[in-house]
Amino acid sequence: MDVDLYIDQIIQTYKSSIRFRIGFAVLIVFIGLLIILLSSFEIVHFPEGLKSLLGVSGTLVSSVCAFPIKEIVDRKNRIKLISELSEQHKHSKGADKKKLEELIWKFIEKNVLG
Repeated sequence: MDVDLYIDQIIQTYKSSIRFRIGFAVLIVFIGLLIILLSSFEIVHFPEGLKSLLGVSGTLVSSVCAFPIKEIVDRKNRIKLISELSEQHKHSKGADKKKLEELIWKFIEKNVLG
């Protein structure tokens, strides 16, 4: 089997995951800031009962602090690792190529099984 096809698919999956996480964080910040700005400049007048909405918007903005930056960095590092293993696999021969292929398959298996 061709490991390069699997490697490209894994890389695309990681990149898609990174884009989704960043987009989600931007959306949360945008919604929180929009609510804060609308209420601060009194563009929209909120009834007294909805004053807690300001607290919720602050919570939305602050929830980005819990945004899993570690997961993005981890995925970028995995992309670098699998790309490097793929390059070494392409340029190696004999027993080294076989060992690298086994290592790549273990990496793929770990990602598929979780």
